[in-house]
Amino acid sequence: MVNLVTEWRDLEEYAKRCRYGCYQVRDAVDGIEVRVLAGKLGYIKTYRDQEDPELKRIVEFCESEGFIKIRGAIPDEQFFTG
Repeated sequence: MVNLVTEWRDLEEYAKRCRYGCYQVRDAVDGIEVRVLAGKLGYIKTYRDQEDPELKRIVEFCESEGFIKIRGAIPDEQFFTG
């Protein structure tokens, strides 16, 4: 289970102490959605503008911390099907 936080700063402070993390940035109906997971905490938010300062801060943080960028997800049973 992932516990979602409402403020990016809360996750950022927690994530600095985590060994691993991952993130995803994708187009959404309302703009650009970012998802970040570190340990058992997660953060999800949609931004209307790609140049939003908080969105840029999140992506820069994830890149500088070496978080893994996630492209998408598929069910296990479909991974090796051709």
